[in-house]
Amino acid sequence: MKRINIITFILLLGSTSLLYAHDFTVTGKNGEKFFFNIVDAKKQHVEVTYQGNISAPQPSLYTGEISVPARVKHNNTIYRVVGIGKKAFSNAASLKGIVLPSGLSSIGDFAFEGCSGLEKIVFPGNSVRFGEGVFFRCTAIGQVTLGSDWTQVNLKMFRWSDRLTSIVIPAKLTSLQNLKSLKQLQSIEVDANNPNFTSIDGILYNKDKTTLLGCPRGRSGKIRIPEGTTAIRWKALIDCPNITQIDLPTSLQILSYREFSQMEHLEQIIMRRTEPISTAELNGQKVFLIKIAGKLKIKLLIPKTALSSYKEALCSTEGEYAEVSANTPEGFPPEYALIPSIVEPTNMLGKSMLSGVKDFSKYVFGMSYQTLKDVMKQQKGREEQCRKQGCWWKRKEQLAKKQYHTGLNCR
Repeated sequence: MKRINIITFILLLGSTSLLYAHDFTVTGKNGEKFFFNIVDAKKQHVEVTYQGNISAPQPSLYTGEISVPARVKHNNTIYRVVGIGKKAFSNAASLKGIVLPSGLSSIGDFAFEGCSGLEKIVFPGNSVRFGEGVFFRCTAIGQVTLGSDWTQVNLKMFRWSDRLTSIVIPAKLTSLQNLKSLKQLQSIEVDANNPNFTSIDGILYNKDKTTLLGCPRGRSGKIRIPEGTTAIRWKALIDCPNITQIDLPTSLQILSYREFSQMEHLEQIIMRRTEPISTAELNGQKVFLIKIAGKLKIKLLIPKTALSSYKEALCSTEGEYAEVSANTPEGFPPEYALIPSIVEPTNMLGKSMLSGVKDFSKYVFGMSYQTLKDVMKQQKGREEQCRKQGCWWKRKEQLAKKQYHTGLNCR
């Protein structure tokens, strides 16, 4: 019996030792204490971990700005720091900035969770693998330096920050994901040596400046898209609610009718093109259509020489356009006219006409198109014919079958 108790006591001691989160500690340059786990003794690799033990981790004591060492010494062995472990710096509310070492290959789940005072992060030049929620509840991050050798980055990991207003794209980056997850981002800058991207006025374009790829979500006020831009990539502008005016160039050829649909404060769209652009397809016809947010009434500024073609290509719920304003907004030549009250078109039942619209990813100028007004007349005629026959217009059923009601198949 005594022998069994002794064995049990030894086992308990062994299991208790396994609870500790770290294998050894090292004091940094400024007196801060880092905790490390050996992850590969043969390769002499370690990762930073948290203080305390698994069942009862202790509050982090990191304060101010710190630099994680690239190499550490323990028992006469030099180890290379290759990772930041799970919750290694979690809840370090007084941590203001951190410089991560070169050679770092991974950052574990929730490594900086709750670091509410963290403002500045400098990543190593090499690529890094990120876990889940690495910067969860890190609301103060305002400055991020991405690695010079990074080829891709998912900006979603910074989505909890309310202060990240600008970011610099490094030279080798080829993929930028979830740009719209940064609600306060106002400016994107690009390294001059990047062969894929460039920045104009803080907005992201492809290298030859022909395609607008992304506008920072926190951008506000007026934006002008430069001449030479032929395309606006779908959703490049859609989540920018604080933009009030968009100035589109004569060179623009590709645009989605829904691109402005979530701009809650948009007041004016300037179309410098003398011919309407085909932005959507309705009942098999190419039309110039703009979907806007809610009940907004958008003013459309166009060249006076194109007034008749634009008025034919657009339609409002009010049925007719008001008189063109004789006043031209400040900063624009007198040959520009103003069409007020561009609103979402509806049918005679008061339902949106846009439910039958096919969204394009590619639209070009010069395509033959039937005006939206004529399409609406055709649609209303079919409804009226159906009504006269005393039946319901089976619109939803027809659309589900990718057909259109002709008034000939009434029940």
